[in-house]
Amino acid sequence: MPPAEAAQPTSSSSPSSQPTDAGTVGAGTRIDVRDLTVQAGDRVLLKNANATFPAGEVILLLGCSGVGKSVLLRILAGLIDASYAGIRYSGAISFVKKGEATRSEGDSTHPVAVVFQSFALLDELSPLQNVQIALDHAAVATGATRTPKNRASQLLEELRVPTDRPTSVLSGGQQQRLAIARAIAPEADVILYDEPTSGLDTNTSHQVADLIRETQFRYQRTSILVTHDYQTLSRIADRIILLDHEKQLLIEVPRERWAQLSEVLGTPPDVGTNATGPTVKKQISKGMVNALSSTGQFVEDILSLPWSLLPLWRSFKWGVRYTGYYLMLVAGPSACVYIVVAGMILGFVAQDFVFRYLPFRQFTEPLLTENLLHATGFSLYRFLVPILATILIAARSGAAVASDIGIKVYGNQLDAMKTLGINPYRTLRTPILYAFLIGTPFLTFLSYAAAAITASFAFLMTHSDLGIGFWDAHFHKELILPTGMFYKGTAWLMAKLLTCGAGIAILSWRCGTERKLSGTDISHGVTRTILWATLFVLFVHFAYSLFEFKGFS
Repeated sequence: MPPAEAAQPTSSSSPSSQPTDAGTVGAGTRIDVRDLTVQAGDRVLLKNANATFPAGEVILLLGCSGVGKSVLLRILAGLIDASYAGIRYSGAISFVKKGEATRSEGDSTHPVAVVFQSFALLDELSPLQNVQIALDHAAVATGATRTPKNRASQLLEELRVPTDRPTSVLSGGQQQRLAIARAIAPEADVILYDEPTSGLDTNTSHQVADLIRETQFRYQRTSILVTHDYQTLSRIADRIILLDHEKQLLIEVPRERWAQLSEVLGTPPDVGTNATGPTVKKQISKGMVNALSSTGQFVEDILSLPWSLLPLWRSFKWGVRYTGYYLMLVAGPSACVYIVVAGMILGFVAQDFVFRYLPFRQFTEPLLTENLLHATGFSLYRFLVPILATILIAARSGAAVASDIGIKVYGNQLDAMKTLGINPYRTLRTPILYAFLIGTPFLTFLSYAAAAITASFAFLMTHSDLGIGFWDAHFHKELILPTGMFYKGTAWLMAKLLTCGAGIAILSWRCGTERKLSGTDISHGVTRTILWATLFVLFVHFAYSLFEFKGFS
């Protein structure tokens, strides 16, 4: 069937206008699946399966729950590679567009976009920015000299997506249309829809079906829909392909059997019959392996840090923007208030304590006042404030970043970025490193400034006769160098702070990007970040102190 004919919509879904210029891009890309074998754990989902997804058609991919439809979708999208945990597959997947060389599944340039069931929108970006980030990265990938300035706003207007409100407050239907707009913006020839009508009422499901058909007609894409809702979506389909879990094959369903799809699907597989629950011994062994693996990955991340800091962004504009976003998350106004209050408390307690609880105060204080001020200033600057500040940064900022990344994993936002040609490792992880390497020293020095000011007030409350000049001269005496603008030991302090910042960043990323299947997993990731980052910070201060304070250098 010619793609143009296959794309003709029914009267209920015909667009109100003729296809725009975007519709002249092409008629989609054909996908050829040959000898595909997919295994999840010990269970074979497909075995030497073959199928063709013709160009420019709307194709439903059906199957019972748990048979591997979503796994196949992720394989087609390039989101599962040979190292993906628990999933192994072999065979050939080719993307064929008329007049172009055949592209394999492993080719990162294959033209696939995904509309996820959860929409996977980037909530920190506006609706317009969600589309623009896809356009900017696609332009770099394809070598386009320029993208029309109003392309993003034009798409949103055509799909009736409001641009005057944050992404997070859009209705479900508006988010669905925004996800479709973002998917078609880079002119990907293949669009994969993951359960597009899941959780919607009948009326809304029909509207979504009409939208998908209209989008396919207007922009001439190959549309593959993974769904259980064949009652709603079969009316817009050009063909239906069944993932047969009994034969472990991909089988096209003849049109004359579409009325009996419930019978064609068969009985859902009993995934529990071949499943064997892990024994306690296996669980302990797996936990030890995971712990060793995580430790090895952390060491590897530390060693590769110089390479990770290179701003190798596909779009420099978005790399800078995410650096600003994470810098605000790490060291924004709330973090500044948090760290200043902690510094004020520490400064007051440290200054007030040494005088208030001095043994035989009436005799010793006149003799030790200057020395006590020396010790207080030195200890606050060199270790008391740095230890407290970095612990609080690990707990507060590390948790904030781990939560942000965890939500992106749980909401498929990282996967969505990959399908748009965005490398999360560079676009997010490198800005996170910058944010902590800048934010950790900034917050620590801010905390010290608050501690020093508060210490001066605490001293004047009990020694007003000596004045602020006396306090300043002796509080900083052990820190001031004869030459130079920095306090004594600043190099050691910066080394500690940068080490702590880098470690917190890596741990936040690692704990955030672990597999998330529920909100509880996100909470566990945040908890692990606080635990490991705090322990790491304490270890860093301990290790540095073994060398830093030899002879009070």
